[in-house]
Amino acid sequence: MPSGFQNDTNQLQAEMYKVIITMSNATYYPTTGADGGGVTPNSADSFATMPTTTAKGQLRARGNMRFRNVVNHLTGLGDCQIRDVTMTGETVGDDQASVCQFTVAFDRPQFIALTGETIGSTTVGNDIAGAAMNTRAKRIANEVALGIRDTTSGAIRVYDGTSAQDTQQSISVTTTGATAAQTLGTVAVTLIDESTLFD
Repeated sequence: MPSGFQNDTNQLQAEMYKVIITMSNATYYPTTGADGGGVTPNSADSFATMPTTTAKGQLRARGNMRFRNVVNHLTGLGDCQIRDVTMTGETVGDDQASVCQFTVAFDRPQFIALTGETIGSTTVGNDIAGAAMNTRAKRIANEVALGIRDTTSGAIRVYDGTSAQDTQQSISVTTTGATAAQTLGTVAVTLIDESTLFD
């Protein structure tokens, strides 16, 4: 006798991926200037010791903007949660992290299109280094790299260490001095868990 159970494309079958961005190469992730700041969720007030100069405060703001860009790209893939963010090398506001890692959990990963698949009227191409994205991990890594490379500007709160106060400044982020392939090479994504949930 049939059980009455059937699979549905709206059924939740969550997957979690570990994302690691390695920023130890100072050519790809400079620690000074308009390309600097790395990628970080931490703003100046995340630390007991704040940035000591205006330039260091601007670097922190740039890193924070890049992390926001990464999150925007990941949420563009589908419903997801960012969890367990760990930063290596950030102990005071002046520090630029050497590694940023986090877990991203997608509720409906089966809707993440890969190379050659169509989203609406657009067919997904290869990654920014020209290779096929034939797994969801590769597509996620590509979106993280695109977020890192986004050139964006905004009026951002910057801690000015010279006057020891927050100021509102126009800040821009750039591609960090790396080529597209080099940026993608600093991003590692692995599937760490999958499970079926019922709505």
